[in-house]
Amino acid sequence: MSHHGHDSTSATSSVASVVGSTIAAGASKTAAASGHNAAKHTPAHPEYVWYAILGLLGLATILNALFLAWATFRRYRARHEQPRSASRPSGRLALRRIPQAILSASRIMSYRLRIPYVDMTLLELTLVILYMAGCLAWVFSPTDNIKPSNNLTPNTFSGNAGKLAAAQLPLAVVLALKNNPISWLTGLSHEKLVLMHRMVSRCIFVLTWLHLIGEYYRSPAKLLSAHWKIAGLVGAIAQTITTLFGIQAIRRRYYEVFYSTHVALILIFIVCMHIHAAPKHYDVYVWPIWVIWGFDRILRASRYVLFNVILKPKDSKARVEDIGAGGLRVSLKRRIPGGWKAGQHVFLAFPKLGIESHPFTIGNVYEKDESTGEAEMVFIIRAMGGQTRTLHGLTAPSGSCELAAFVDGPYGLPEDLRPFSTCVFIAGGTGVTYTISRMHQLIRDILASNAHATRVVFVWAVRTQAEYEWISADLSKIVALAPASLSLTVEVFLTGASAGRDPMTESLPSLDKAYDVEKTGTDIAQWARPDASADEKVEEIDTPAQGSGSSTPTKTEGGYFESGTATPTAPCGNGVPRRGIVRRFGRPDVRKILEEEVTASQGAVAVDVSGPDGLVDAVRSALTQPFAGPIATLKGTPTVLLSVEQFRM
Repeated sequence: MSHHGHDSTSATSSVASVVGSTIAAGASKTAAASGHNAAKHTPAHPEYVWYAILGLLGLATILNALFLAWATFRRYRARHEQPRSASRPSGRLALRRIPQAILSASRIMSYRLRIPYVDMTLLELTLVILYMAGCLAWVFSPTDNIKPSNNLTPNTFSGNAGKLAAAQLPLAVVLALKNNPISWLTGLSHEKLVLMHRMVSRCIFVLTWLHLIGEYYRSPAKLLSAHWKIAGLVGAIAQTITTLFGIQAIRRRYYEVFYSTHVALILIFIVCMHIHAAPKHYDVYVWPIWVIWGFDRILRASRYVLFNVILKPKDSKARVEDIGAGGLRVSLKRRIPGGWKAGQHVFLAFPKLGIESHPFTIGNVYEKDESTGEAEMVFIIRAMGGQTRTLHGLTAPSGSCELAAFVDGPYGLPEDLRPFSTCVFIAGGTGVTYTISRMHQLIRDILASNAHATRVVFVWAVRTQAEYEWISADLSKIVALAPASLSLTVEVFLTGASAGRDPMTESLPSLDKAYDVEKTGTDIAQWARPDASADEKVEEIDTPAQGSGSSTPTKTEGGYFESGTATPTAPCGNGVPRRGIVRRFGRPDVRKILEEEVTASQGAVAVDVSGPDGLVDAVRSALTQPFAGPIATLKGTPTVLLSVEQFRM
């Protein structure tokens, strides 16, 4: 303020200066307040991500409901409508079949095209990319239009990443459950949801480290300044180790190590995350984990007690028999309320061998003894390594043994085959345990006028005659049950036999022990070309037999199932083929088989495949060809539903 001069002008100037100073001070305060308010950006809300997740689950639930409605309608028609004369596709494009063509195209793009090196279908890879991109966009995107934006500052993206990682913990846990509410809603079995569990878990892994990096750049000195911050770092390290062990090559080769460390490290991670999140009140996302996990543990423990103690049969021990060629037949009886569906699996544990349990497909249909209420479960297991090799050793003295066994299950949601006109079953090795029970149940449904199928094809590729004998009597019995109205073809391919070798003595290649709970194959490149043609020799096997049920997973050799080129052949006639099992020497041309059946079918086609990676990949590849594509569908070719059974650990 100026103090020069003593006249009225000076006084006026003085007053003006005071007022000006006051206004300037007010403006400064306003500017400061405005700057202070600008710093208060709208916080990110992790619950918004859950809205998108719930929306996707709702869509999957609606699609599952539509499929169930279609299946119910088809079963109704099978029971109440008279068979209509078959009509061949016209070969002309029909606009009314656009929905079916869209369905065919979506199935090919989503489930059959696999991406090299990442072992994912196109749908799985797309979901992973979109999910990860969506989470990163949520972390780094601005939440408002206030300037300057702060979305890329360590303070902001670190907090956002931590919030979102915590918010997704319940989803990662629920996707890993055996007793899964998502399965009940969407029809996706828990072994398929495990793929999504890995996707979410890896996203949490990335977000956790973004949170740590942001906190470090924000203030390195404060990174470990409190006990809850130390807990967060310990949890991140635990999750990092289990994520590295979860890499496919490590997980499959050292599965026992992966499983035991995974359980321990994830428990450490969740406890540490609870401690870390509590001071900021984000433990609201951790509490549900304990509820969800506890519910699953209680339910599984209750099933264990119910099936193995309360409903314990007179003879609860499992009988293990050496059936040759490294095969084991395991049979046990249980009282299972409601039974099981063909194609489901259970987890078997043998206390004498340890606390681990392994998944095995039930190889026979549910048939309850009315007098005792018991039903026999039968499994065929190939002794590879680990527990299965030890189990095989216990049978050495007499060829069989009995020991205590615990059952947990059944699990799995196999597709309903009753609405389909043509059903094709393709199996390799012990993958037949899935397809033989599925075919058996389908034939029973046909006999009860509860299935629409008029054509059934069963293909089994196995290396030796000795392995074929594992279930030959059971297969003969099932074939003999088929009604005269059903067109049935059963072919067994002995892939390790040729004209100059004795299939009974053909040996199996050795496989890594990590595969003893899988049916995934060795590198397909090792079996790039067939060593024998399937047309070398054909035998017709009579089917008089009676036999007991059998079958189950474990891994078999992969890659020896080539899908060769084929040209369309004449459709199957309406005449019923003579009952019998055709045995061929060589490898099946799955593309030719599928092309013939799909182009000849008069209605929707279901293809079930179980076995090594080579076989599964050949079937997937065959069903991406033009004969099963959208153009063929527009011209009248039926749609095809592919179901794959593989335990991908």
